[in-house]
Amino acid sequence: MLFANYKKNGPDLYNIITREQPQSVAAEQYRKLRTSIEYSTFNDDLQVINITSAFGGEGKTVTVLNLATVYAQSGLKTLLIDMDLRKPKIHRAFDLPNKDGLKELVVDEKKPEDCIQSIDEHLDVLMAGEKLPFPAEFLMSQKLSDMIKTLRKTYDKIIIDTPPMTAVTDASIIGRIVDGVLIVFQSGVTKTDGAKEIVSTLNDNGANILGGVLTRVSPKDNRYMNYYYADQD
Repeated sequence: MLFANYKKNGPDLYNIITREQPQSVAAEQYRKLRTSIEYSTFNDDLQVINITSAFGGEGKTVTVLNLATVYAQSGLKTLLIDMDLRKPKIHRAFDLPNKDGLKELVVDEKKPEDCIQSIDEHLDVLMAGEKLPFPAEFLMSQKLSDMIKTLRKTYDKIIIDTPPMTAVTDASIIGRIVDGVLIVFQSGVTKTDGAKEIVSTLNDNGANILGGVLTRVSPKDNRYMNYYYADQD
C-alpha cells in the first residue's frame, strides 16, 4: 500500500472542507448529503456510487472529494476512484502524481497495493493513471467490471468521479456497474430541459439515479436551503 501525505496547499487546491474545517457549516451539509443518500434507499446496498454532472465546472469533483471524506470519517473503509480518464483531477487535490492508477491496475494488471494510495486510516485513492486512447471502450470492458467486483470485497464504500454527461458518454456507461448515480447541477446554470435529458439518458442505460446536488447556491437564498452548495470544481 502506498501512503500519501495530504497537503492542504497543493499546486491546484481543491476545497476539501470536510478535512480542513470538519466542524464548519459547509462540512455539515456534506454529512447531511451522505445521510440523505443512505436514507433514499433503505433496502438497497449503495456500496458503489458514481458522481457526474451536467457540465464541467459545476462542483462535481469537490462533491466527490468531500462525500468520500465524510464516508471515511464515519469509519467506513472508503475508496475514491478517478474515472475521469480524459481530464483527471483527483491527484491535484492531494498533490500526488497521476501514475500507477486505474489504467495500470486494470490494463497492466498491477497489484492493488501498488496502485491504490492511502490518504488516511479509512480513505484510499485510486488515480486515473496513464491516459488511454479509447476511454469508452475501457469503461465498457469486462476487466473493469471484474475489478469493481473485486474491490467491493475490500471496501465499504467506493465513490467514483466521472466526466460531465454533456461532454462524453462515460458516466452513462459506468452507471451500469455501480449501485447508484448522483448528478451535480450548478444553480443558475443547468437548465431544466438539459437536466431532464441527462436523467433520461441515464435511465435509458439502466442507471439507478439517487438524486441531484445543487451547487453554488447562496446560503442566504432560502429557496434552496435543503440543498448543498459548493464553492468550486
